[in-house]
Amino acid sequence: YSAVTGGYFNRASGSYSAVTGGSNNIASSHVCNGVEEGASSVTGGYNNEASGTYSAVSGGLMNKASARSSAVSGGNDNTASGIGSAVNGGHMNAANILFSAVNGGGYNEAIGPGSAVNGGTSNIASGFYSVVTGGVRNEATDENSVVP
Repeated sequence: YSAVTGGYFNRASGSYSAVTGGSNNIASSHVCNGVEEGASSVTGGYNNEASGTYSAVSGGLMNKASARSSAVSGGNDNTASGIGSAVNGGHMNAANILFSAVNGGGYNEAIGPGSAVNGGTSNIASGFYSVVTGGVRNEATDENSVVP
């Protein structure tokens, strides 16, 4: 039960996976404990991949959502690889641990569980539930720390 609607060179290969438009996009599934898990989707854009269960990429260029319930909303070269992680646009951002998020900007990383970077450039949130609210080259390393 997978579907591709429109676009060029798109592939939906997982259970309940879908690609709508764009080109060179992939929505796939994987096998976990002998059970195929899918329901990933890519909506437009170019060279995007959603491979985690319930993962989604909404447009953009070369974005990847590879963990369960992860999402990337546009931008380019962004990666959401933590369970429940999200990247909301920007350029070369990564949310790669449990419930982490990057909200735009460029070259930002949310690598602490529940951490967030809200824009800016080259910022890192690595502490548990840490937050960087923007700026340039800031780092929140302690638990519950906030760098304004």
